[in-house]
Amino acid sequence: MRSSIPLYNTKWSLKKIHDNGNEEIVNTKAFIRFDKEKGSAGGNGSCNSFGSNATINGNELSFKNIFSTKMYCEQVQQIENKFLGSLEKVTRYEIKDKSLFLYKDKELLLEFAAAEELKSTE
Repeated sequence: MRSSIPLYNTKWSLKKIHDNGNEEIVNTKAFIRFDKEKGSAGGNGSCNSFGSNATINGNELSFKNIFSTKMYCEQVQQIENKFLGSLEKVTRYEIKDKSLFLYKDKELLLEFAAAEELKSTE
């Protein structure tokens, strides 16, 4: 019996961005975290903090009202723009082992790895 990592109370580090058949490996501090009580998601896009409303129904997932701070970081800005742009398109998610995959229908958009499980009190 395998135990999968929970969507909530886990810090998910962004590892790959898929864009029109291209795969970009990400090595920044970008991550996302889901908050069940608030119905929200947030984290870091690589440079800026971001947040959004997250609607989850089974494996369906959508992000609304994505906002972020507005610093410009030349080295990672392109990654952040793609990351946040991809979040707007997400329609579902899958968790396999210690990885989180975000999709638009059948198209893989983003891959994350579980960085750490957080205490429910946070």
